[in-house]
Amino acid sequence: MKLPPPSDESAGPQDRYDAVRMRAKLSSRVFGRILEYSDRVGSTNDVILDLAGRGAPHGTVCLADEQSAGRGRRGYGWFSPPGCGIWASVLLRPRLSAALAPPLTLCTAAAVARVLEAATGVAVQIKWPNDLLMGDRKVAGILAETRVVAGDEPVIVVGMGINVNHPRDLFPDEISDSATSLRIESGGPVAREDLFLAIMSSFETAYGDYLASGPASMLAEVDARLAWRGRTVEADSPAGAAGRVSRVDEEGGLVLDRRDGGPLAIRSGSIKLRTDNLN
Repeated sequence: MKLPPPSDESAGPQDRYDAVRMRAKLSSRVFGRILEYSDRVGSTNDVILDLAGRGAPHGTVCLADEQSAGRGRRGYGWFSPPGCGIWASVLLRPRLSAALAPPLTLCTAAAVARVLEAATGVAVQIKWPNDLLMGDRKVAGILAETRVVAGDEPVIVVGMGINVNHPRDLFPDEISDSATSLRIESGGPVAREDLFLAIMSSFETAYGDYLASGPASMLAEVDARLAWRGRTVEADSPAGAAGRVSRVDEEGGLVLDRRDGGPLAIRSGSIKLRTDNLN
């Protein structure tokens, strides 16, 4: 079911959050019940890490209208202007074995993809290991960071950056060819509040299933949404490894079919498209 469109006063890129209204409308049982909302922060992940160190409970969420130092994987910046995106982080105090933590990023991506697709009617694919694409352009990214805080307790902070109502000319030149937004792809504005609330509900349900059953069922959905299947990519770990994207395995690794040497499972790092092919 598609989410309702923004009201007339919020239609367009300046769709405003109302923290009081969001708290009243929240349907998730835990995620977002403690909601730290700010007009502007450096990074929502950093806010949550600070709150975790001061004893914030599982499910605490930081949501911001703007990030001045938003970040993606490997320290890359994330363009987070005011009035048009969802920049949010969730605190998890997990009951997970070390082996189950790495696939969590992919499973979060699947939970978010469901909501974005329902909101827009546009297919969403998952580019391993953490990006959401519409077509070949990035519309969202997931960043999960594990830390040990007070009392030697491990926590996981799951950050999400979602391009919602960006017009095309808002993106900086360096990402204008690779980034997109829900508004661009669907042809109209999307209400950020309703989208955020739906994501909290979807993520909470998916996380509960993850704890109960492990990553297998969610990874099946990730595999069904896998971007670039059959296309030739190059991995940076191990350096120079290349092959055609085949599938996601039961541990969340990306399996590449190589011309020589058989399949190779990539466990970390990132991939990029190659312009040549392996015929």
